[in-house]
Amino acid sequence: MKRLTLMFRKSEGTRTRTYRLNIPEPIDNINPAELEQDMQQLKQLGVIPEGFEPDEARLTETNVQILVNLIL
Repeated sequence: MKRLTLMFRKSEGTRTRTYRLNIPEPIDNINPAELEQDMQQLKQLGVIPEGFEPDEARLTETNVQILVNLIL
């Protein structure tokens, strides 16, 4: 399973808050430049809470292997 996580950050004095937007099963060929523009557009459209700025995008892939399945 693949997951794309878009991270937006907001500084509040000495603290930094993070807002995450998870997208399950993203497309295979992600263009980083287009993704950066998309993150800016999400902010402009108000999808992201006020004050948060685009920071990072992570692609995570998880593989699950069932070792024991006692109930059939």
